Amino acid sequence: MIRIGFSRHTSESIGREGSRESPENLLLVQVAKRDREALAEIYAHFQRPLFSYLFHLLGQKELAEDVLQEVMVIVWQKAYTFQRTAQAARWIFGIAHHQAFKALRRDAGTTFIELEAALELPDEALGPEADLLRRTTHEELAKALACLTPEHREVLELAFFQDFACKEIAAIVGIPLGTVKSRLSYARRALKAALFHNGWEAEPFL
Repeated sequence: MIRIGFSRHTSESIGREGSRESPENLLLVQVAKRDREALAEIYAHFQRPLFSYLFHLLGQKELAEDVLQEVMVIVWQKAYTFQRTAQAARWIFGIAHHQAFKALRRDAGTTFIELEAALELPDEALGPEADLLRRTTHEELAKALACLTPEHREVLELAFFQDFACKEIAAIVGIPLGTVKSRLSYARRALKAALFHNGWEAEPFL
């Protein structure tokens, strides 16, 4: 079993150094060998960022939890397909993207944001966006999020809350880099406009 510590940008920093593989990549190699403890470590590392991504994209806590479990099952089943030259985070979020939009198509019309559930989540489950939730009222946040389609919520989440670069988002979502940039630009303007309309100062976030 591999026991290691993670940093937020472990995959990217080690990849740039050259020969060393990231801890996440090494864990996926072990998962491909049917190592359940390695899968548990993958889950422990990615559970919070994946849940944040899925919750803000899908809008429902229970649905996000269900899709997160689906993602982990696929990681277990498909780890052998992971290319070690890639980044584990990008690969896993790509699976999450695919499963999330399957869920949206399956449950069309139920993409509302459960604000009460969001505001009751502990800060560590939400990550940096917890500050955004604390500083807005239910009504302000509801109106702001209602301005965005799932596609626009997704790029906003990946860029600002998960710290992925636009090139990485393009790989995760499977769209051209230019489309990522245009979606992100629109999402920022729409969210800022909605928040300003309600009297909230959005500049530090956007």
